Amino acid sequence: MSFMGKAGLAVAVFGLAAGSVFGAGAAKAESLHGVIALSPAAMEYTVSVNQTRYDDAYNEAMSLCDAADCEIMVTWTDGCAAIVDSTDGFAAAVGPNSEEAKASAYRKLSEITPTALLANVGSSQFSGAEVIDVVCTANAR
Repeated sequence: MSFMGKAGLAVAVFGLAAGSVFGAGAAKAESLHGVIALSPAAMEYTVSVNQTRYDDAYNEAMSLCDAADCEIMVTWTDGCAAIVDSTDGFAAAVGPNSEEAKASAYRKLSEITPTALLANVGSSQFSGAEVIDVVCTANAR
């Protein structure tokens, strides 16, 4: 085997060994869930976040919502949820981080209030829309 062949083999073997050691890292953490429940009549919402089981997040959000008309507004896993509103309505959406959750919520709100999209380009004062809340799981990126 030529020197270049041996060198290539050594680099390949070292790369595999390094990938095995350095790429091993910690085991993937458990997923975390969030749920936002809303009472449309009371215009109040409750949040459950960082639950390791979706059912626990759901049950906590619904039990915290102290109204007969509570419904699930949004659910997510390993990320963020944002609630935005305007004079015409409100919307909630999720994303892997707070900025993407807010952008998604503004896009959803634009179905009711077309000017809500202005908030995505830095003109929230002209859009008539505002962020009410952003909630992230502890492992959101």
